[in-house]
Amino acid sequence: MTNQTAAQLRIAISDMDCLSQGGFSSIAAIAKLALAALENPLTCGDIDSIAAALESIRSTAMDVENCINATAEGVGCHYVDTAQRRRWDAVRKAREKDGTDATCGGAATVKG
Repeated sequence: MTNQTAAQLRIAISDMDCLSQGGFSSIAAIAKLALAALENPLTCGDIDSIAAALESIRSTAMDVENCINATAEGVGCHYVDTAQRRRWDAVRKAREKDGTDATCGGAATVKG
């Protein structure tokens, strides 16, 4: 490993640590507030606010995942889920065979 590569890895690891701390702290804080709202008789019925909190958790988790993956990929160290890739390949082959946008079970794909 060259010094430049080691420096690049240190920067990538530092960036991923920063991304994970910021993102996961936000997720934990939002989840704590959503749980508190569910435990309070005055706010437990506020479905719209609780749904917005859950959507924010989902969005933050996806953003952090993508940013960490891109950072790892940038230095050639990203994780590849081979089982997931096999599932994607199976779906792609089934769609090519049928010529449709159907899932393996034959039901139409739901988007959104």
